[in-house]
Amino acid sequence: MHRWHAFTFALLALASLTAFAQPKEAPQATQAQDTGSFLKGASQQVAEIRKALAGEVDEITLNDLRDQATDIGAAADRIVGERSPELDSIDARIAVLGPAPEKGAPSERSDIAAERGALMQQRAALDAEIKSAKSISVESQQLAADIAEKRRANFQARLSQRTASPLTPAFWKNIAGNLANDRARLDAVRSGAFTAVEDGFAPDNRAYAIAGIVIAIFLIVLGRWWAERALMRLTSDRMPHGRLRRSALALAFVVVATVFTGFGAEAIWIGLDWHNAFSDTENQLARAIVGAVFFGSFVAGLGRALLSPGRPSWRLPEITNEVASAVAPFAWLLGGAIALSIVLRRINSVANASLAATVAASLVSALLYGAIILWALVRIAKARRQVPQKTEAKPGEAPPHSLWTTLTLGAAWIAAVIALGAALLGFVAFAQFIAALIVRVLIVGGAFFLLVHLIEDLCFTLVGAREKWMHETLGVEKRTLDQLAVVLSGTFRVVAFVFALSLVLAGFGSGRAELSQLGAQFGSSALKIGSIDITPDAVLGAVAVFFLGMLALRALKRWFHDRYLPTTKLDPAMRASVATLLGYTGAIVVFGFALSALGLSVERIAWVASALSVGIGFGLQAVVQNFVSGLILLVERPVKVGDWVALGDVEGDIRRINVRATEIQMGDRSTMIVPNSELITKTVRNVTLANAQGRVQVKLPMPLDTDAGAVIASMRAAFSSNEAVLDNPAMSVTVDGIQNATLIFVGVAFVANPRQAGSIRSDILLDILARLREGGIEMVKPQEVAYRTIGGPAQPATPFES
Repeated sequence: MHRWHAFTFALLALASLTAFAQPKEAPQATQAQDTGSFLKGASQQVAEIRKALAGEVDEITLNDLRDQATDIGAAADRIVGERSPELDSIDARIAVLGPAPEKGAPSERSDIAAERGALMQQRAALDAEIKSAKSISVESQQLAADIAEKRRANFQARLSQRTASPLTPAFWKNIAGNLANDRARLDAVRSGAFTAVEDGFAPDNRAYAIAGIVIAIFLIVLGRWWAERALMRLTSDRMPHGRLRRSALALAFVVVATVFTGFGAEAIWIGLDWHNAFSDTENQLARAIVGAVFFGSFVAGLGRALLSPGRPSWRLPEITNEVASAVAPFAWLLGGAIALSIVLRRINSVANASLAATVAASLVSALLYGAIILWALVRIAKARRQVPQKTEAKPGEAPPHSLWTTLTLGAAWIAAVIALGAALLGFVAFAQFIAALIVRVLIVGGAFFLLVHLIEDLCFTLVGAREKWMHETLGVEKRTLDQLAVVLSGTFRVVAFVFALSLVLAGFGSGRAELSQLGAQFGSSALKIGSIDITPDAVLGAVAVFFLGMLALRALKRWFHDRYLPTTKLDPAMRASVATLLGYTGAIVVFGFALSALGLSVERIAWVASALSVGIGFGLQAVVQNFVSGLILLVERPVKVGDWVALGDVEGDIRRINVRATEIQMGDRSTMIVPNSELITKTVRNVTLANAQGRVQVKLPMPLDTDAGAVIASMRAAFSSNEAVLDNPAMSVTVDGIQNATLIFVGVAFVANPRQAGSIRSDILLDILARLREGGIEMVKPQEVAYRTIGGPAQPATPFES
């Protein structure tokens, strides 16, 4: 390893920038030659890969062959994408020239004939290149499928291999038979490593070696302690209140444990190798040790961050303190076991050890993983048995045991027992696979859990921080922002789950390459509806266009309603109608753009509309009728927002005119949803359409011998004394006639608001009654009814008021 890492990286970056800063466009002929040579070379490479797959190929070679096939297919697809527009352009130019003259017809001009010939030659060459590239692309896809099948077959064969059981002497005899050669190889590696370390502490390099060790101690001990304390203060003081503090601090602990411990180990390596004392073998071994330290510290830091045995309030998973304290050492033990397994594999690879030594190293890894996992499961079971006793004393302190937790722990028990049993029976490869799979699932699951919580908390925190600005600027409500945060976090959950699944499947002979290829095929696969191809990529693009378009439309509508329309002479009701029409029109335009992003042109949209016309005519007839009625209401404005209308038994104020129905708020503060067609096709009484004044009418029955002038004077005085009664139109008090032996006096006045007519009528009536009492004017008394028994003695009359 070279010590000038930063200098080398800077030179590489500068060279890359220089290369990008000076692009050179190759001539068309040279480009065609390069394409032709590539296609010939790609065909040869495909043949060589297919020939190599016919024999025995190891896992590393299969990975290399898969990468080559993938690169060839990507390059071929790129050629098809680049050449197809050129072919379309040439076809368009040939179409402009028109068809070639038939035999016997007058010949065309020589320049047109020459241009036609040149274009036909170019078209033939491009068409041949496109067909060849498509063929190579198909062959590369077939090769990738064959390689994946080969990997699965090798994987199954490797798992089914069996050696002698470690419980039998045959296993140890096999190791002892290769012990002399393996010991010689391992001694060579060991002596080389010790010699490299001694050279690292030579007088000319001793200061650098000691400096590397001091830096490592500082990073691993003091640096980690200081960084964790600083991050705790930062999250407590600078970050907003909420769940983001916990998830961010957990991620920070993982990063600190990984970076400081790993770079501490690398500092020791760089210090010892400052004067290039290590050979290639020692550098490979040192690089493996540093990588093992990085990964092991990551696992230990991840477990410590999720368990948080010393800070229960910062713990992300819902586990009890007893369980967290019981398995707290598990993270460090598992990280150390993983680092040891990586180093053992690298030592066997560097030393070129025998198969028996490789099997022994795999056995050690499987037994170590299985023992650690069983130890953790035993401690978890013991801690869970203690939980009910403590919850009786302090109810609600520990969460109940969920079904998923029980099933997960049961599966871990079964897998760990199978791994240990397979290792003892001689199926070492299968045992190592099961044990490594458990460890892989634990690590990937923990990292997935932490990242999902972090992104979810980050989305909700950012949305909450910008809630006021987005509400004032874009008019987005809090509920919509919460929905946006949920959608974003859910999308990331899907992406993170796919990535985590690819990491888990990597242990089954598959991995990210196969998953990426499957995703690309799924994204490019089309659902054909007539002549329309609908792909998942197009659907996602259409959804994004519709979502962004509606967001921009909402912002424009809010600006139009709050900023522009108030500067006009339109009344508030008309402003609401105009803003609603703008929303309808904009929604239609945005929907059209979304259909265009889906791959539907204007002609196809018309075709879809005509295809749906039958369904609209029968199934959606009422919806279309109400929609058109809503547009008529907004344009003609027979009723508008704020009007007081009466429609049959429904009477109240119009609060909102929607696409399908109108909201009418009734007197009891309830809201009646009335279809728009009802307001168009039926008789509607609009109290406030032409005149917003209210009419107050009071009818008063009086005895026939009443002084009519005094009653009229009292009623006029009561109307005049009320401040809400308008002077114009003037009030009137008249005698309407005689009814049921009573005089009917009618008083009519007008008020500014019809909604206040009821309360004002009550006030005026009470005032009239008070004035009549003060003037001694008697009102109509109830009629007395007497009951007598016919044929008997007369009974005293019993008055009955009716």
